[in-house]
Amino acid sequence: MIRKLAVLGVIAFALSAPTANAQRERGTGGPVELGIDGGVAFGLDNPNTTIVSLPVQDFRLGYFIDNKVELEPRLSLNSIHGGGASLTTYALELGVLFLPSGDRVGRGFYLRPFLGVIGVSVSGGGGSNNSGYGGAGVGIKIPFADHRLATRMEANYSHGFSNGGSNQIGLTLGLSFFTR
Repeated sequence: MIRKLAVLGVIAFALSAPTANAQRERGTGGPVELGIDGGVAFGLDNPNTTIVSLPVQDFRLGYFIDNKVELEPRLSLNSIHGGGASLTTYALELGVLFLPSGDRVGRGFYLRPFLGVIGVSVSGGGGSNNSGYGGAGVGIKIPFADHRLATRMEANYSHGFSNGGSNQIGLTLGLSFFTR
């Protein structure tokens, strides 16, 4: 299952690159945003959980459709092996950033609704499970280094759709690099 998701993710990124290049040639596209985020997530259901992912929680790749809209797929993959057993977790997400100020790499607030799938696989009879989720975040980009880099801070809420649902509040701090 994880191999299939990884292959699909690579294919999606590969097919998106020519589109981004064609946008640049027409002058309607913009820079590509590459980023990493660290974060803290607080589960609101019973039992309450806290997940700290530092220095990197996920990798993101943003494609600007225009000055005010950015498509942003994210990927997270963790694998732990020891004592003959293994645990693998993954998350694949697609968000859309709405930038009211219209400044792609400049200072400004954004709104980010998102949908995704998260999964876990445990060896040794533990099985595997996956679940869909959706949510929204609000954040700010603060540029530096001649607008090639930006600090990104976000607060978000997500709701898992399986087993009666689950709720989570997240805080992320990230670094973005913009191509020209």
